[in-house]
Amino acid sequence: MKQKFIEWFTKNNNGCSPAMENDRSFVSEKTQHMFEAYQAGVAEGEARCAALAAENAGLKTAIEKHADSYIMCGYCRTERDGKNDDVCEVLDSTPATDAFLAEVRASAVDEACLKISNAIVNCYQDELVGLDEAATICGDFASEVRKGVQS
Repeated sequence: MKQKFIEWFTKNNNGCSPAMENDRSFVSEKTQHMFEAYQAGVAEGEARCAALAAENAGLKTAIEKHADSYIMCGYCRTERDGKNDDVCEVLDSTPATDAFLAEVRASAVDEACLKISNAIVNCYQDELVGLDEAATICGDFASEVRKGVQS
């Protein structure tokens, strides 16, 4: 893990490497804190991936059951003969997938907001108010997209 951090640190700090002792510990306390933050980010990403994998495994199982059943589905109104029609119910309960997709959509809005903010630097005074308002609207919309999944 520490080697990956060093590679990440070097890439994101203009070629500077973190100072290390002979025992591979960091010289600077600040670098140690950065490493711990990096580890926390990796752990969070792995947890999100595990939640997505679990949801998708459940979806796959439900879809297999749906394919083998024959009844009238109350959700999708297809006629199938059988007792087990869990696929549509499972499709309604995918919070990790929904949160992940909301984050993807919100990230796209964040990119637009960043472009508008960067345009503000090179604009004339009469354009400033409109661009500033547009950046605020984008930021608010990104927050709404992220919150929409929680409600």
